[in-house]
Parts: sequence; structure tokens; C-alpha cells
Amino acid sequence: MRETVKKLPGSFSRCAGPNCGVMKGVSDRWWIMWTSLGDSGVPVMHLAPWDEKLAQTESALPVCGERCAQKLQSQFMGNVLESSRHKR
Repeated sequence: MRETVKKLPGSFSRCAGPNCGVMKGVSDRWWIMWTSLGDSGVPVMHLAPWDEKLAQTESALPVCGERCAQKLQSQFMGNVLESSRHKR
């Protein structure tokens, strides 16, 4: 049985999903997530299809798929709620 080996891109990306760590292959359908402060000063989470240039930005979180994106979104929401409780 012949194994298929995926070539990795020039820059290595590892999934930022909790307990994942999968390395990105060339044909994978990955996403990029990042957070920022919105116009009103509240935290905002962004999600975009994979883009090599965007993946190189400092705050980019490479995500291997929907499950890891959902886990990161859940963590983000929990962190925002916890932070707002401490401000009261």
C-alpha cells in the first residue's frame, strides 16, 4: 500500500485549536482567526479563509477546520464574559 505524503508550504503552520496542533498541508482547507478591539473598544473575533500573507501576521491563529474554529470561538466568548465580570 502506497502512502500519500503531502508537501508542506514554505512556512510551517500548526493549528491553534485547543489540543490539536495538526501541521498544515498544501491541500488542506484552513482558516485564519484573530481578535482585535472594535470601534467601541469591545473585543471582536475575526474569521477568514486561508491566506498566506494574513497567516504571517502577528495575531493570526491558523485553524485546521470548523471544530477547532468553534473551540477557539468558545474560548474567546468565555474569556470576554470572564473579563466583563471582573470589571463590575
